[in-house]
Amino acid sequence: MDPDYINSADWRAIGNLLHFFWFILLFAIGFGFNFLMAHAIIPSLIGTGHLPQRLNRARRIFYAGAFGAFALALFYVTRVIGEAHIIKSFWERWWI
Repeated sequence: MDPDYINSADWRAIGNLLHFFWFILLFAIGFGFNFLMAHAIIPSLIGTGHLPQRLNRARRIFYAGAFGAFALALFYVTRVIGEAHIIKSFWERWWI
């Protein structure tokens, strides 16, 4: 089974799909960084005395950033699922 011809509209849709994959990676890294800062690094530095106790409230900002990055990553996962139908237009067996 050979794939069909890919026209410029298909290439544009494939490019959008790849952008969505990159956005997922970007927001997953952002989620990991923010969650690690809020849940491990800041409390550890406050516990050892390297940071003042008043910076404990800054953890909320990092938790909010982690939640926002996770929400955006989920949004782009749904966009990838929605845009993945373009593969079927030129390759019938796209789950391989």
